[in-house]
Amino acid sequence: MLARLAPAAHPRLEFLVCHKEPSDPLAVLERNENCRAIACPPTARIPHMWRDGILAARGERVALLSAHCIPCASWSANLERLAMPPGTAGVGGYFSNDPTASALDTAIFLLRYAQFCTPRDRDAIAHIAADNAVYRRSAILDCPELLPQGFWETDYHRQFAARGLKLQLTSELEVIHTNRYTSPEFAAQRREHGFEFGRGRARVMSTARLTLLAAAAPAIPAVLLAKVLRRAGASGAARAIYAFFHLTYFALSWGLGETRGLWSELRSRVAA
Repeated sequence: MLARLAPAAHPRLEFLVCHKEPSDPLAVLERNENCRAIACPPTARIPHMWRDGILAARGERVALLSAHCIPCASWSANLERLAMPPGTAGVGGYFSNDPTASALDTAIFLLRYAQFCTPRDRDAIAHIAADNAVYRRSAILDCPELLPQGFWETDYHRQFAARGLKLQLTSELEVIHTNRYTSPEFAAQRREHGFEFGRGRARVMSTARLTLLAAAAPAIPAVLLAKVLRRAGASGAARAIYAFFHLTYFALSWGLGETRGLWSELRSRVAA
């Protein structure tokens, strides 16, 4: 990953590697003054490591990647010249799938990135994927109530929208998805992320609406699966069929997590 980012060729950029494994700070870190390693707790998830990197960063703009999203060779150069107009909180890129992807890999790609797999530029969008995005650091730090939980991007995107800040898409930032999860690992991640998503969604709802949504929660996996298939579109139909078993399993895992998140918030309101 760092070889693709080419730190030596971009001395104006700061590269932070947030890691949990003792071997993770690669040798290239020692050869470049603009590279630093940030040690994270063994239990940290990707949103926690993103948060730690954001807090440690020195610049106003912070670009995020994850280990399973390999940047294209021109990613750093494109990032340096990328415009971020006033009032824009974040700019997201697009994702290609590894051409050797298995059914498991394809299911994960479609679930996470189906809506971001076509290169395009858009001035206003509700959501971008943080695995390939650049954010205005000050906009993130203006949400101090969210920081302790980590950088769960959907919660921040809601806050940005409420403050009148925009998100954009660009065709200039491309990464290739190369899956590193086993099926049980990704299912566990879906449950955890679904829980955080459901709880964050519930916090901004009225109790009446939350009660209705919690009652309808068994339908969440079917709704999610339909959404993924629609986003995959006709061009992705063959891939969706190829990965359908895994897609269904992960949709059920997400649904279980989101349901727990909704009911957790509802129970806390009733108890209060």
